Amino acid sequence: MLDNLPASIVLIVLPLWLLAGRRGWLARPWGRRTALAASLVVVAFAAPWQGVELEVGRRLNLVLAAATLALLGLPRLGVERWGRRGTDLLLAALAGGALLVNLNFFAFHGVGQRIFVHYYDVAHYYLGAKYFGELGYDGLYTAMLRAEAELYDNRLWTLEARDLTDDRIVHVRVLLERSEPLKAAFTAERWRAFLADVAFFRRHLGQELARFYLDRGFNATPVWALAGGWLADAVPAEEGGILLLAAIDPLLLAAMFAAVGWAFGRRAMLLSLIYLSIAYGATFGWVGGAFLRYGWLTALVGGFCCLARRRSTAAGVLLAIAAGLRIFPALFAVGLAAVTGRQLLARRRLPADLRRTIAAALVTGLALVLATALLPQGLAAWPAFGVKSRLYADALAPNVVGLTPLLAYEGRPQQVDAERLAAIQQRRARFRRWQMGLVFVPLLVATAWAFGRRPLLEAMAGGGLLLAFTGLNLAAYYWSFLVLLLLAHRRRPAVALGLFGLETAVYLLALFEPHPGMLFLYRSLLVLYLLLALYLPALAAARPWRRAARHTTP
Repeated sequence: MLDNLPASIVLIVLPLWLLAGRRGWLARPWGRRTALAASLVVVAFAAPWQGVELEVGRRLNLVLAAATLALLGLPRLGVERWGRRGTDLLLAALAGGALLVNLNFFAFHGVGQRIFVHYYDVAHYYLGAKYFGELGYDGLYTAMLRAEAELYDNRLWTLEARDLTDDRIVHVRVLLERSEPLKAAFTAERWRAFLADVAFFRRHLGQELARFYLDRGFNATPVWALAGGWLADAVPAEEGGILLLAAIDPLLLAAMFAAVGWAFGRRAMLLSLIYLSIAYGATFGWVGGAFLRYGWLTALVGGFCCLARRRSTAAGVLLAIAAGLRIFPALFAVGLAAVTGRQLLARRRLPADLRRTIAAALVTGLALVLATALLPQGLAAWPAFGVKSRLYADALAPNVVGLTPLLAYEGRPQQVDAERLAAIQQRRARFRRWQMGLVFVPLLVATAWAFGRRPLLEAMAGGGLLLAFTGLNLAAYYWSFLVLLLLAHRRRPAVALGLFGLETAVYLLALFEPHPGMLFLYRSLLVLYLLLALYLPALAAARPWRRAARHTTP
């Protein structure tokens, strides 16, 4: 048993905790410490420290999600016997296990290799930000192919690459033939530096370069490009330097969890750690070991924490930073605007806390936008980012969560030719346009009306999540912001049950669904169910049309 972690947990650790709980030992300090120490010994001997493959990791996450769901649900069934401290200790054990599985038992991205840096992701963001002045949003792959052709005598890893100007897949010859003007944008010194950086990432990506050139390039905001470019310029593309950049995110996440503990308490921190470690499509394998991928989430969650502790100015600053880094966090300001409008209507003035938050957010946002004038393109980077965002919004991607994939679903994914692929993309774009007019805009109005009477954090979380689901097609790892539900609804145990029930359901379905794209479709539907269960009653109760009719009746 001790060479198999799941068997050891089921046959040794769980019976140990159930026995200790039934006998009342977990209500006593010595009992909790003994159970925890024994569990750690078992895990230490049974854990696969060389790492596990993706499918095994998913099964372990299923166990962790189901165990958290059971632990939170047992008190509601009246069978919990280990008290609040015992529950917190069990949550701490689950949080440690979730973090261990998330980091693949410290093997990170390579089973048996301990590769921490996600070179595939870092290459996009490091090169895209460092050479943003020369490449903009559509020159990365063309310049890299030109650099590879010069460095390796036209021996490339791929024959096809994505044309970032129009999102089409083309032969590399098409991009190379028009690469001269792009190279001319570099000084001789900058081009030599770019050649060295491309050589570094080619060594570390190897055959993965073929897939790399089919991705969608650098798509960060100008604010991110400014900050990321400054860091990339300061740190050379060497193993130690890139590792240093990849270490920023763990530090940010540690600060975020500390802030959650400070603002919402130990249990909220543990639940947040478990959730972010197991959330499907947002685990370490997707964006862990990357370059400044979690700055937006840290700022967004930090803003909620500051609001909870009445640090109004800091909250406004952090919320503006989150929006500057990824734009879509600005949707969480709809709930803030709804509460602000309600306060103005009811009191004819705003409380000081709200005034400080709004003022800090507006000043910080304006400062961030003006700071992007320091980019080589200046403020013109924003229209270019808008073009890039529109291309990205209409792109077909398997790991998208949102309403559009549900509305435009035609059947299980199949191999299709380029013509059929273009037709599917046009159909989804058409559905998205109808969706924006018929769902997103009315929901924006309804949300602003309905959430004005809700507590501030609930209004912000509800408005942001509903509008993100109906108005955007975000990659699954961005849906890590579902963790905000644990904070905004911390006094409603049913919300945590719903959130961990969602993850349990997705991982359970993954045991039977071979196609990854279908799993993200299932996840979209489950997220929709969760949001409707949470917020449909509030939207229905508001009934602005009835209020309007009442006021217009003579």
